[in-house]
Amino acid sequence: MSSLEEPLLPPYFPLKLRKCADVADTFFSCYERASLPNGDKDVARKAVTECSEQLAAYKKCMEKFVGPRAERR
Repeated sequence: MSSLEEPLLPPYFPLKLRKCADVADTFFSCYERASLPNGDKDVARKAVTECSEQLAAYKKCMEKFVGPRAERR
């Protein structure tokens, strides 16, 4: 990801699988805290950027189990 790209929420958001509960809860907590309404119309976008490390961990775990890249079990 280049420095100009903004992180995006995945299409399965806000799904939380039991196997990814810890990283999902960490991301959801960060996002909830950072996206509280404050009069800024871009608050949600800024929250995703602020929580990008937690979002990356959430995506990494979830993509093992959801979508076309899911590992076959």
